[in-house]
Order: sequence, then structure tokens, then C-alpha cells
Amino acid sequence: MNDTDFWHIVAVTNRTARYQRYRAEDLEYHLSKLSSELIIEFDILFHKLVYQADIGDVYGAGCLLHQDYMSDDGFLYFRYWLVSMGQAAYEEALRNPDSMAMLDIVHDRDGRPDVSDEDYCYAIYKAYEKVTGKRITDAPRESDPANLAEPVWFDWAYYTHEVMAEKFPILWQNYLAGQLDKDAARKVFTVSSEGISGEG
Repeated sequence: MNDTDFWHIVAVTNRTARYQRYRAEDLEYHLSKLSSELIIEFDILFHKLVYQADIGDVYGAGCLLHQDYMSDDGFLYFRYWLVSMGQAAYEEALRNPDSMAMLDIVHDRDGRPDVSDEDYCYAIYKAYEKVTGKRITDAPRESDPANLAEPVWFDWAYYTHEVMAEKFPILWQNYLAGQLDKDAARKVFTVSSEGISGEG
């Protein structure tokens, strides 16, 4: 499986899923029609893309889009979601993270952007188990994302209000600066020794 094949499956899944919350379910369905070898190759490419998106500016922009800070796990599930949005959205987000402000974002009942999809990754594992009766973590493979070069380290504390407003002007305007109480908006993100943190 090559990159074109991978993104084709993602695109087909996005077309057949009625709503974003069904993407993982539809991905599992489409992958379960493939051989176990192809599912493993899809998994390898998926995690490669997730690792490639482990970039400081993607994290900073993602926090604005998420309207809160993201923990390690939260940022991981955000990157799952980013891959699920398709090739064009993913590649443009890595080139210009502020471009995520232009995506067609689904919002939850509280009006917050729904930009996390933990189940998207697990859909790959479920499909493999459905096809083989075994866990994908036990499957032999020629290459593994764990062998990729480590992502560039970034300092979460670097992403202050001023930095984010300058780097991601559209996201800042859409999700923080436009709020009526700007002082309250700026308190959504605070910076500590742990990096970006939030009040809620």
C-alpha cells in the first residue's frame, strides 16, 4: 500500500460516513474488506503521518482550535482526527497550521469544536482482529513507526498568548479574540512550567 492508496481509503470513508462520529466505524468496515497484510500497511502509514504531525506549531494551533490546552494524549487524539480529515487538510495543516481555521469543523452540543478522534486509530486494530482473530500488536511486520526518527522536540511553554495570536491570526480571531470578554478569553490559556495549561 502506498500513500495514494492510504488517502483513497480515508477519502472513501469520509464519503460513506454520514457524520464525523461514524468515521471510525466506517473505517473499520472498509479495512475489514482488505487482507491482513494491507491492514498492517495501512496502520504503518497512519502512525507515520501521526508522528510527522508531532510539530510544535500544530500543537499550538490545535489548542486554539480545541479551545483548551491539550495533554500528551489529547494531542495524540487530535492528530488522529487531523489524519481523518483527509490528505488536503492534513498536508496544508503541516505547511500552515492556521489553515485549520478554514476546515469544516463539527461542534459539540456546547458549541466547542469536535477535533479529537481516539476511535479512528482503534478502528484499524478492530479491523485486523476481525480479519485474523489476532491482535495487530502481535503481527510481524517489516517496518514499524517506532523505528522512525524522533519528532523535533518543542517547548509547550513557548506558545504564549502573544505567540499564538501572531502565528495563528485566523484561529486566534475565530476562537479567542472575537469573544466579548477578551480578558476572560486570554485566561483560557495559561502558561506554567508544564507548558500551555487551561482553566477548564
